[in-house]
Amino acid sequence: MGRPKSQYHRPGKRLKGAAWRIFWRGAGSTFELSAGRVAEDQAELRRLEVELALRTGEWPEWAVAAPPVVRYRHLAARPDETGDVLPLYAEHLASSVCAPWARTSLGSLRELAEVSGGPLAGLSAAQASAFLDHVRRTPGPHLKRKGRRTVATRNRALAACSRFYRWAVLTGRAPVNPFAGIRQLKEPDIETIEHLSRAERDKVLAAAESLPDGVAVWLALWCGMRRGEVARCRWAEIDLDRRRLQVTKSKTGKRRSIDLARPLVERLTQTPKTKRRGRVVPWPAETLAWEYQATALLDRLRERLPKLAKRIRWNVFRHTFASLLAQANVSLWKISEWLGNDVAVCQKHYAGQMPRHDEDIEKLA
Repeated sequence: MGRPKSQYHRPGKRLKGAAWRIFWRGAGSTFELSAGRVAEDQAELRRLEVELALRTGEWPEWAVAAPPVVRYRHLAARPDETGDVLPLYAEHLASSVCAPWARTSLGSLRELAEVSGGPLAGLSAAQASAFLDHVRRTPGPHLKRKGRRTVATRNRALAACSRFYRWAVLTGRAPVNPFAGIRQLKEPDIETIEHLSRAERDKVLAAAESLPDGVAVWLALWCGMRRGEVARCRWAEIDLDRRRLQVTKSKTGKRRSIDLARPLVERLTQTPKTKRRGRVVPWPAETLAWEYQATALLDRLRERLPKLAKRIRWNVFRHTFASLLAQANVSLWKISEWLGNDVAVCQKHYAGQMPRHDEDIEKLA
């Protein structure tokens, strides 16, 4: 074990504890397989069997049934485990990430399986790179999408596939991660941020006033909350006396506190105290159900305000909240605290909308 790992041209063996280990270098990683508690001559025989299996792909029974060692598993995954592993991976995702991210991730993996035309376990680095090029060249599986997909979409596909193969290697369902050596592309800077003017914002609020779930639009425009944060907002998190709202679960995993403007407080106080229980917006708790309701709400607003239809989106509502504050010369630090973003992000997006002349510079005189 004194030589560099790059010099392991043939499998070697070493005794660790009471069991023999066989190790080899391949595809940029070091693999280690347990040969079990056997004699040294038997371990040498198994080392030769591993060397032959690396060339032919035919693994002996003892190698297929070998347990994982430390952080590596052997290359000889069972044939039935290299087939459709997405249902098992979907269960893993459901317990580790949010539902929208899990659906997007599984969609990228299904597209990868369709493009590669073979089992995911045998994907090569060249096929992985070709898939990411395919993502950039094609409009994607969604019928409404036109033109090529963005660099951000390609980077999200790369992150989803890399996460899957890290899990597959750890569980012995894939030999290596073919996406390991691929880097993310630099995303173009956002030049302009779409937002509504104060007059347009008031029109949207008026249009949403008569809708049963119109309070969701008020929370988005007056608090800068994301769609998921609006759906999860509960009355227990709102203190109307102190005029503050607590966001306990956000996209970034950070808790934050938002001060409530007087118009929003007046709108929320219209709800009788006896009904201030559970969720503020009357949407179902299931993710797919409330996402459908959120989309339907915007569709109704677009029907009522056709001139603003292209800008009636949840991210535009969030940008409107921050942009109007920046135009009023509110500190970017305060805006970042209310949005839950870093100050650098707010500076990139909203600093250009602040008044050009800061009166504080006159204090120098």
